[in-house]
Amino acid sequence: MDGPNRGRRHDAPRVVTIALVTLVVTAVAAPLVVRALRRAGRLDQPNARSSHTAPTPRGGGLAVLAGLAVVAAVFGLGVGSWSAATWWALAGCSVLACVGFIDDTRGLAALPRLVAQVVVGVVCGFALGGVAGAVIGLVVVPAAVNMVNFMDGINGICAGHAAVWGAAALLASQHGGGTTLGILGAVSLGGGLGFLPYNVPQARLFLGDVGSYLIGGLAGLGILAALGATHTTGADIGLVLGMVCAPYLLFALDTATTIVRRARAGEPLLDAHRSHIYQRLTNEGGMPHWLVSLAVSAASLLVTLAALRGWVMGLTAAMIVAVLYLNSPRMTCARTAA
Repeated sequence: MDGPNRGRRHDAPRVVTIALVTLVVTAVAAPLVVRALRRAGRLDQPNARSSHTAPTPRGGGLAVLAGLAVVAAVFGLGVGSWSAATWWALAGCSVLACVGFIDDTRGLAALPRLVAQVVVGVVCGFALGGVAGAVIGLVVVPAAVNMVNFMDGINGICAGHAAVWGAAALLASQHGGGTTLGILGAVSLGGGLGFLPYNVPQARLFLGDVGSYLIGGLAGLGILAALGATHTTGADIGLVLGMVCAPYLLFALDTATTIVRRARAGEPLLDAHRSHIYQRLTNEGGMPHWLVSLAVSAASLLVTLAALRGWVMGLTAAMIVAVLYLNSPRMTCARTAA
């Protein structure tokens, strides 16, 4: 299927099928994962800094990983053949998911987690884009993984964004972003949609680090795949990168502003907290998790669709959405107080 890492419109039916299979497998696997995690006692216990109130199984990303494994077996080994670049990207995502699962079950210090992310970024970056890809992967993959991990604090927000990014990646793959990007996007789209019913409106299952690392890995390695493909095909790199980066604009903005704010206040950056913008909307503004997640995902989708119209439209939408998002806690709290 893959051959050279090129975006071809006749690949569209295949990647849509991959998304559907991932969705079904994830949805079927999720209740099995819930039972297994409950039997193993892998429950996220609520505390003063949590956004949930009942013990909830943590590690639902295993269901998404099961979807990835099935599509790799069926489409990569069965009905088609994928390029080495695609296999490296999927392997990197799987390794990151495994690191996240170890952290969920046994706990890992920050340094070995970061080392694993860097190694995946460099090795897979080299496979996707040579030396330049390795250098970019050194930064992009750890940044994407930790960004998604930091933002995984309320029901539906990460699974919703996984779906938005996946849809954007599918579109970008048809504009020269490459088949590897399309496959990663299909897994992200299907996995996000398949997981959502178990996480929204009432969470029966949390993604855990296995899920946030996997979703972040799909996005980070997807960016590297897009860079490699546009270099090969000569596609519009601005359009393709705009589409694959736009869905996580608000994640990046929230993560960056929260880190800066906590650093200025002298607060430990790695300690759990509830000071992200989306958490303030639920905790201080009184908005339900599902509504905040829907609003943020919809805003990210809007920016992505604007990016499809070009840089001017994309940047205009991004600035408007960013300003509204940054000021949303103040506006919401003011309305609630009134």
